[in-house]
Amino acid sequence: MNKMENPWIEFMKNPQNECLILDEDKLVIEKFNETANDTFRIHTEIMPAPFMGNVFEAPVLLLLTNPGYDDEEARKDYYNNYRHYWENEIQHKPSIPDLPLFCLDDKYIEKSNYWYKKLIHLINATSKEKVAKSIAKIQFFPYTSRKFKNIPNKILPGYLKSQKYNFYLVQLAMERGATIIILRSKKLWYKAIPSLEYYENKCITKNPRNTVLSKGNLERFDEVVKIINKK
Repeated sequence: MNKMENPWIEFMKNPQNECLILDEDKLVIEKFNETANDTFRIHTEIMPAPFMGNVFEAPVLLLLTNPGYDDEEARKDYYNNYRHYWENEIQHKPSIPDLPLFCLDDKYIEKSNYWYKKLIHLINATSKEKVAKSIAKIQFFPYTSRKFKNIPNKILPGYLKSQKYNFYLVQLAMERGATIIILRSKKLWYKAIPSLEYYENKCITKNPRNTVLSKGNLERFDEVVKIINKK
């Protein structure tokens, strides 16, 4: 597979406060937002969150849909307080080297405990540090909205440049044999990366609406625990 350059490096040379969108994605996002209601509107004032963790080496990869906007997190000023973390993240620079999955940092959890609650069963079976080093997350769509709505074909017949880079990261993970857990939007991921549907080292949660990684919801839970404990 040909190497793909990280498009966010160019973005970080001149980030804008009013529109935090890749230049190549802007026209599409603007056109989508023209008719989108508040539920689906893309928050262009919030830093993108396309991935988190050591996406190049993590043995376990979680696939999701897109970052969700949360009023409580906004009230706690989460989006501003952690902007510099995301500026590092999109350049593959860890903000907390010993905790690559920085959503497990104690101070972060005070602002947003969403992922701590989703990963608590794995943390209890291993440790917070091991989970943070072993798991990475990749979004199907990198920009924030209250709820996700796929951009219609009449606006975007293919995929955004930012999405293509995320698909590239997933393919790299497949090449190294990473365990891939699809938590959201299985059909969208399979359409974007057809080989993923037939990738043997993948699994999905039993309840597609429940992203808690527990023994009851993840068939390969014990196997994932063993992988994490190797870190």
